[in-house]
Amino acid sequence: MFLSDMAGVLERRWYLIVLGAILTAAAASPAVHTEDRFLASEVLLIQPPVSPYAPNPVTGLYPSIAMTGAAIANRLNTPDAQEMFRAKGVTGTYKFEPRNTGTRQEPRYVIGSMSITNISFDEQAGLESLQILSSTYQQELKDIQDEWNVKKDLRITVATLVPPTSQLLTHSPIRSLIGVALLGALVTSAVTLWTDSALLHRRRRRGNAALSTQDSPHWTEELVRSAP
Repeated sequence: MFLSDMAGVLERRWYLIVLGAILTAAAASPAVHTEDRFLASEVLLIQPPVSPYAPNPVTGLYPSIAMTGAAIANRLNTPDAQEMFRAKGVTGTYKFEPRNTGTRQEPRYVIGSMSITNISFDEQAGLESLQILSSTYQQELKDIQDEWNVKKDLRITVATLVPPTSQLLTHSPIRSLIGVALLGALVTSAVTLWTDSALLHRRRRRGNAALSTQDSPHWTEELVRSAP
């Protein structure tokens, strides 16, 4: 399609352009005026019991311990657990995620460290929610070991690797506005071109049908039977 054809489409379907501009402007307002969000995070270290062979818990980390921590994280990320946390007063969105000690191409989970994050609109509420998440995680680990009657000196413990912190998530109104404008222009152009093509195709079909009807013969007299 040439520029002249595009200009003709825009001229014929100008009302769709106006409608698209109005809808894009309406969508741009909430995208620009977004409330501030805060990311509260904490990192826990799941460490094995202290023994004479491994007096330093940090040097005795094994993948099996990391898998135990990941199993608890999967349980606490379920919809049922989310309802439980909502009842406890957790706001915003949260996530338990084992920390990858490898790379994206070859992930490794050797060190049993757990990242806990919470995103909310209030900084203090996010930190309070993070405290609930952290204490629940530690309680879940304790309950599992209680269920299996693990001795106290053989238990897996949890320590704070990175203390709780909160930071403001940056938001760029200009980038949001540009993104909404580009998306609106793309959708409006696609709808305009499709509508114009569909209407022209329908008009051509009606014109062809009218021509075929006019050209067809209309017999008004009875046919004379030919002599044998």
